[in-house]
Amino acid sequence: MIEEKFLQTIVERILKVIKPEKIILFGSHAYGRPSTHSDLDLLIIVKESKLPRYRRAVPINLALCDIDLSFDILVYTEKEVEEWKDVPQAFITSIIKKGKVIYEREKN
Repeated sequence: MIEEKFLQTIVERILKVIKPEKIILFGSHAYGRPSTHSDLDLLIIVKESKLPRYRRAVPINLALCDIDLSFDILVYTEKEVEEWKDVPQAFITSIIKKGKVIYEREKN
């Protein structure tokens, strides 16, 4: 299992490059079954983005590139999550239901 202090360091680095609404840890590290080859899977939800989904994680990957761990980072907008969250077989639905929220922006 990954240490909370390490997760907090990752969150702090992400917050320096984007302003997410929520960060969700999913995959083997979230579900307590990581192996030595497991990467760290993160779903980052942003308010909105004009970038195509495949380019949104670039600044985050750069902020985390010196950490000796592989990352799989998905960046979705709130609207995209809303569109998929009720589709039972959708990957995003599984992440939302089973993932571990490691950061959530305070609502004003």
